[in-house]
Formats: sequence, structure tokens, C-alpha cells
Amino acid sequence: MKFGILQRYPNLRKLSERASAYSALCRPFTLLGAFLSGSCMDIAFSRMQVGSFNIFHAISLGLTLAFLQAGGQVMNQSLAEEVEIDRLNGKTYRPTVDGRIALKQAMITSVILYLSGILLAFCLSYAYGLFSMLIAFFAVGYTLPPLRVKKRFLLNNIWQGVARGMLPVVYVSLAYPEYLGLALPYGFVLAIWVTANQTSKDFGDEVGDLAYGIKSLPVTLGPRRAIVFMAVTTLCSFGLLNALIITELLPRALTWVNILSLPSALILYGLIRGLKFKYGENNLSWICFYCTLGLWYLLPTLLM
Repeated sequence: MKFGILQRYPNLRKLSERASAYSALCRPFTLLGAFLSGSCMDIAFSRMQVGSFNIFHAISLGLTLAFLQAGGQVMNQSLAEEVEIDRLNGKTYRPTVDGRIALKQAMITSVILYLSGILLAFCLSYAYGLFSMLIAFFAVGYTLPPLRVKKRFLLNNIWQGVARGMLPVVYVSLAYPEYLGLALPYGFVLAIWVTANQTSKDFGDEVGDLAYGIKSLPVTLGPRRAIVFMAVTTLCSFGLLNALIITELLPRALTWVNILSLPSALILYGLIRGLKFKYGENNLSWICFYCTLGLWYLLPTLLM
């Protein structure tokens, strides 16, 4: 059976080779968590505030964050250095590596996606627009010089943790300022969890990352110690979650979020065993990371 990004989306290619290439460039699976962060948290806050929600507003918020996430994914593939890293890591199926999309075209696409997310955010509110620019800054700063944070050991993980964990929750709460006191602690917990588990994408990429000075945890600490770091940091995130619930800084209903410790353990197990997923990029743990990240945003919608 052939489907997915590794096979360059064969079903979509039957309709349009160009559409297949640009879909692969955006890495659509990674957009799931971003969309859920906006839409689900908006539904949760709105239901807490008035007992109902506006589905149009929720979807629009989800789309703003998905556009920004897509912009970051595309920008990360629009640099010549990143193409060489991908080539060393065997990711020759990516459209800027195999030449289906030129680097200049990829960069233009990235800018269009960023502007789409920011403009949509401004259409929702001035506050959303300004905050979306902050999120975009984190994404751009991670990839582009002079910051190129992905080359800075540990800061690169923390940077991603804040960008993908805390900022989306706070972003959504701008329309519900009375719940900022809930968004900040929950976002902080999630930032710690993301800091640990987004490292799953770096396993298997050590050759290219080492060659070009990308100081990921597996490159700097070695795979075994990187997994230990992930395990300890993940435990800290759930420990903090429960401490905040006990001190009533977070609702008791969020106790059920502890169930996400199970897929979190699966992420670590997959890395220890080197489990692969033949239909997707990277490894099984990377798949579990994005699915679990989405659940961090979905569960509050169901629980509160």
C-alpha cells in the first residue's frame, strides 16, 4: 500500500503533481496540533464563559495557528543548509530536496502562509493579530539567522516548548481575559511537556544535524541520555500539573489529563526500541508526539 508523504502523496499526484509537492512541503500531519490548539481551546474557554461556542470563531482561530505552523514548516525547508541536512538524513522525498520546488518558491510560500495567518488573526481582533506576530517571530527565529535558535543547545527545546505549548493557549485566551489565570499555568505545564517530547523528531537525524552544528539532544547528549532527559522532564510536567490542581490553580476536572502519561510513555518506549512508522516521516514516537499534543488541547474541551 502506498500513501503518505514518503511516497509523495500518490493519490493526490494523480490529480496534480504541483498540489502533491506543496502539500508535502507543508507537512500536513504537523498542522493537526496547531489547529486543535486554536479551535479546541476556544471552544473550552467559550463554554466556560457563556455555556456555548461560536464554531466559526473556533475554526478561524485554529486556521490562524495552522497557517503559522505551516509557514514555519515550509521555511524550515527553504534554506540551502536545511536541504543538505535533509539529504544527509535520507529525507530525499522532500520537495525542496528532490527539486520539485525551488528554494525561492518555498520561501515565498512560507511568507504567504505567515501573512495569511497574521491577517486572519487581525480580522478576528487587533490583539490576536499582534500576538500572532509574536508566534511568527518564534517560528522564524528558530530557523533563520541571526538567531537560528535550533543551533543553540537546550534553548532550542525550550524555545519550541514555549512556542508550541504556552503561546497557543495564551493566544486563544485573549478573547477571554478572565481565564488568563488558567491559560498561563496550563500553558506552562504544556510547554514543559513539549520541551521534552518534541525531541522525538531529532532521533534518526543525528548525521545531518551533527554535520551542520544543530545541537539537538541526541547529538549533544547521545540518544540514551537524551531519552533520560525526556523522561525526567515529562515526569516534571505531570508533577507540576497535579501540583497546580491540588493548589486549585487549575480545575480539578483536568486531573483526567494525567491519562496522557500513557502515550507519553509510548513516545519514550518507541525511542528506546527504535520503532518506525513506514507510512510517515521520522519514527513512531514522532507520530505519537503530535497525536498526544493534539489531545492536550482536545481534553480541556471535553472536561471543562
